[in-house]
Amino acid sequence: MIPARRAFTLVELLVVIAIIGILIALLLPAVQAAREAARRMQCSNHLKQIVLATHNFESAHQEIVFNRYSDPGYSWFNGWDQWGDYGGADSRGWSWLTALLPYLEQSAVYDQGQIPNQTFGNSSAVAQSIAGFFCPSDTMQSNSPYVQKTIYMNGISAGLTNYKGVLGSNFCWGPYANTGPTGNCEPWGWGDGIMVPLAWHQKKKAGSLVDGTSNTFLVGEQVWNEEAANCSTCYGLGFAYAHTIEATAGAALPPNARQPDGTEFALDDFEGQNGFRSQHPGGVMMGYADGSVHFVSETVDLATYRAMATIAGGESLQIGN
Repeated sequence: MIPARRAFTLVELLVVIAIIGILIALLLPAVQAAREAARRMQCSNHLKQIVLATHNFESAHQEIVFNRYSDPGYSWFNGWDQWGDYGGADSRGWSWLTALLPYLEQSAVYDQGQIPNQTFGNSSAVAQSIAGFFCPSDTMQSNSPYVQKTIYMNGISAGLTNYKGVLGSNFCWGPYANTGPTGNCEPWGWGDGIMVPLAWHQKKKAGSLVDGTSNTFLVGEQVWNEEAANCSTCYGLGFAYAHTIEATAGAALPPNARQPDGTEFALDDFEGQNGFRSQHPGGVMMGYADGSVHFVSETVDLATYRAMATIAGGESLQIGN
């Protein structure tokens, strides 16, 4: 007699499917965490390469890499208009990141784009997307190049950046306004950090970092924000790596800043978006002037965080892990 075959009953099949579903549900967070850990490591490596490039620039030129920027609002010093218009096709307001291109294996982009002598409208470099300027945890790279409508790069197809130089701790507007140790709140002309837009007028040397390189932020993260990229009144906002203003941000605001009551700032609120932000849960990655990279918690003491953004504030504080 041929033995009868026994098949799964519907109940047994449903139990097996349920068990598999539970196992997948348990495994998925671990897989996602592992992927984010890998992305965070790659992001940290990108920041590491940038800060090391600043060291190589300083070694070659005996001065810290600097921004270029013209604006009639700063006509109080000679040569305020040396770099053409403050923004747009006729500007030559090339950022510190563009000056680092030869030290990031991007000499061809630098040379062919005729940086810093060519205008944005006539340079092939402006629309280039540089892989090392993106954090893989964010969606910015998939949007680059992008035709922004910002104050500085309106209508120009621009390569973007997640990484911005540190203006300092001072900021004049909103709930996190701060004068900083210099007593001046305006960050773009009188920033107390490393990457001030007008630093080309009085270039910094290694000795300018009085607080110590291990106590000083140099560069941090920002996240893609399409509303800010299309805002024509958002001072300081934008993501073009080529433009000085859009390649810098301040640390007056805490990491991943929210309103004091805990609510989110509007995406086009320049008072709440002019800081450092990250897609890494709980904080931001920051590159330090000594060449190291650390994850800084969004719950960091704000006074300590601001102190790390200044170059000569007299603080001796250190954060990170």
